[in-house]
Amino acid sequence: MGEVKNYYAGSNSSLGFYSLYEEALKGLEQLYILKGGPGTGKSTLIRQVGHAVAEKGTAIEYLHCSSDNGSLDGVVIPSLKIGIVDGTAPHVIDPKYPGVVDCIVNLGDFRDDTKLKAHKNKIVELTDKIGETFSKAYEAFAEARNVHDVLESIYLSAMDFREAHQVTEELKGKIFTKNAENEEHVPTVRHRFFGAATPKGPVHFYDNLTEDVSKRYIVKGRAGTGKSTMMKKIATHAESLGYDVEYYYCAFDPESIDMVIIPGLETVILDGTDPHTFDPDRENDEVVDMFIRCIDPSIEVEQADAIHETETSYKNKMKQGTRYLSDAKSLHDELEAYYGQAMDFEAIDRKTQELSTAIVNLIK
Repeated sequence: MGEVKNYYAGSNSSLGFYSLYEEALKGLEQLYILKGGPGTGKSTLIRQVGHAVAEKGTAIEYLHCSSDNGSLDGVVIPSLKIGIVDGTAPHVIDPKYPGVVDCIVNLGDFRDDTKLKAHKNKIVELTDKIGETFSKAYEAFAEARNVHDVLESIYLSAMDFREAHQVTEELKGKIFTKNAENEEHVPTVRHRFFGAATPKGPVHFYDNLTEDVSKRYIVKGRAGTGKSTMMKKIATHAESLGYDVEYYYCAFDPESIDMVIIPGLETVILDGTDPHTFDPDRENDEVVDMFIRCIDPSIEVEQADAIHETETSYKNKMKQGTRYLSDAKSLHDELEAYYGQAMDFEAIDRKTQELSTAIVNLIK
C-alpha cells in the first residue's frame, strides 16, 4: 500500500472560507476537475480512485473537506503529477489550461434534472439557508478572533522578547547541525492546513503528517507568546539554506503558522496547544515551552479575572461557530438527498472505474 498523507487545502476561518487550493494543485500536469451539484458522488469518486492508486504502492495525498468530516475535496498523486479535485463552491476551480492540463468531469451529466424540478423551491430554499448559515459561522469565528486578540495583548504585555529571540536561536542551533542542503537550490515551498474547524469541532492530522519525521519540537505557550513568529523565522532560515519547507497554517487564523516541516532534516516544529493539543509520545520528541521561558508568570495572577473572562468568551464564540457549521452540514445533507435521488450512480461507478484504470495504467 502506498503512503497516504492527509491535510486540508481550505478552511472555515475567522476570515471566512480561506482557500489554498491553487497552492495544493500547483505543478500538476493533469488535473481532473469534478463538477456537479451536491450529492453527485464527487467525494466517493475521489476516494475510490485514490484507493486504487495507493493499492498499487503509489503515494497519494488526500485533501479533506473542512465542512464535512466524512468527505474528500481532492486527491493528488505527486509521482504522476496528477490530481482530482472538487471544483464546486466554496472552492470553485475552473480550467486554467483546458484540454492541455485541465479536464472537466461533469457528474451532472449523470443527473436527471426532471426529478429535481419537482423540488425546485425546497432546493433553492436549502441552498440559500446553507449560505446564510456559513456566513453566521464566519461571523462567530471573526468575533472569536477579536476576543483572542485581546487575550494575546494581555500576554504580550508580559513578554520578554529578548528571551524569545534567544529561544529561537537555540532551536536553530539544534535543528541546523548539518551543512546547508544546497544554497544554490531554489527550495520547494508548500502551503497547507494540517487541520480545520469542522462541524464536529477542531480536527488535525499531526500524527499522519509527522509519521516520517524523526525529530518533533512541540511548542507550548499561551496566546501571544511568539510560537508562530518563531516558526516563521526558522522556516525562512531553512529556505535560505536551500531546504524544502512545508508551511501549515492555523485553520482559525490563516495568517498564523502552526507547523513547519523541513523534510530534508526530518524535522518538524509544531504548536501543541489548544485547540490542537499535542503532547510528546516519542523518545525524540522535545517540548519548547515559550510560557516558561518568555512570560512573566505574575501576569496570570494580576490579570486572572480578565484572562478568565476573555478565555470564556473566546470558547463560547468558537462553540457558536461550530454549531453553525453543524447546522450547515445538516442542511447540506438534506440538499444532497434531493440530488442523490436524481443521480445514475451506476453510470458514475463506470466513470470512476474508467478514470481509475486510466490513472493506474500510468504507474510504472
